[in-house]
Formats: sequence, C-alpha cells, structure tokens
Amino acid sequence: MKNRHSGKVLALSLSGLLVLSACGANTAPEETNAPAPDATELMPVLSEALGDDDRLPEGFEPTESYTADALRLLARSSYGDHFVAEGLDGELCLITVAASKEQGADPEVAASTCPPVQHVVENGILLEVTGGESSFEVVTYLLPPDISEQSARDAINKLIPDNHTDLRPPVEILSEDSAVLLVMTSETSQELGEFQLPRPNGDSLTLRPLA
Repeated sequence: MKNRHSGKVLALSLSGLLVLSACGANTAPEETNAPAPDATELMPVLSEALGDDDRLPEGFEPTESYTADALRLLARSSYGDHFVAEGLDGELCLITVAASKEQGADPEVAASTCPPVQHVVENGILLEVTGGESSFEVVTYLLPPDISEQSARDAINKLIPDNHTDLRPPVEILSEDSAVLLVMTSETSQELGEFQLPRPNGDSLTLRPLA
C-alpha cells in the first residue's frame, strides 16, 4: 500500500511512502467476526451518480488502482481538493490535489493511496502531497469511522487553541459523507508531531507525521 504522487499532465505514479507505518492506533478496535464493510458502505458518496465535480483537474489522470468513473469529490479545503474512489480490488482510495498558493493558479501536484477497507476502519488513511513549486505541501488524514467530528475538534483545539478562529485554520476539520478529514500543511504536521485522538472504546488513535 503506497502513496502515489503526480505532477501535472502525468498519471499518478508510485512513490515509497508506507501509510501503514505512518498512521496507527495504540489499540485498534476490538476484532469481531463481522465482515468488513465494502468501500461504498463506508463512503456512501461512492454510490452517488457521477457529477461534473467528480473529475480530476485537467492534466491529471487516475492511477491503475481505480477508474475515472469511480472517482467522487469528497470535500474541498483551503489546501486542496479531496477525492475518494473504490479501488479495482475493493480498496478505499483517497486522492488529494494540492491547491496553489497563488489564487486562481492551476494545480501542479496530487497524490493518492488505496488501502484495504479493513485498514481504513481500524486506522484511517494518512496521505501527503509534496513536490509542487508553488503549491501547498498537504497532509490529509481520513479518520476511521468511530472518531467523530466533535472528538477531533476537541483534540485539535487542545493542541491549537486558536485553530477555529482563523479564516484558514492551521488544521481544517471537514465532515463530509459521514467521513471526518483533518487537512493541514506538511509544516503544521511536523510542528504538531505525534498526537492522539480518543476512541469511544477508551483507546486512542496515534497520528504521526510521515517523516
């Protein structure tokens, strides 16, 4: 399971960042005999009809892990556009297209990763986009479904008390389609370092910078 990065006009290509080692729980939710949900159950937006917004920007192409028709826009942040897709083997793919720092400029870089759904349920997804000359370097955390938006807000506000007062907060907290995203720059991720989000069962999810 690898992050995939792209430059404009290039298909998203393989890179060497392992998500499993970057985003893990101290103790994952208790295992049950119930089968893992499929990607569309975890992310209902994947079952919606394809719309005009469900396309990568001009010059970007899907990877071999999912088709263009499987792509759905999940959320927009100040730092980029965030898509999901069901992978060809049933994985849940997360794709971030980094925003340009200059208003109105075309995007330069994107990244994607497609972990198994069971991994997403237990650990969420961590994705980083780097490499653009004038784009934000963006870290996106798709949180596992047992961590609520309010729980995430409470934890982030303890780390950054003024986070919610900024027009472009250091950590944007987005809740879309029953999914909670934390979006920030790579610099903010490094400054925060390792931090934890509480889980309903009393355990916690530990989030770490990629490098």
